[in-house]
Amino acid sequence: MSTIRSSSNTSENVSAFRSSHQSAAMQAALLVRFQYSRESKAQFRRECLEHLKASLSPGGGICA
Repeated sequence: MSTIRSSSNTSENVSAFRSSHQSAAMQAALLVRFQYSRESKAQFRRECLEHLKASLSPGGGICA
């Protein structure tokens, strides 16, 4: 039986979710410059974009 409350998708939760993804995106973007290999730089760029996309999704990235 699930104990998750129905209010788990409040605007505060969505805001916190977006904020955490935006912080992770910034961290990945900052780490790109410290990478030497082309593959490593590409990996951090992909990670950055994935976090930005999740932070901009209409539902805040929360899946049902």
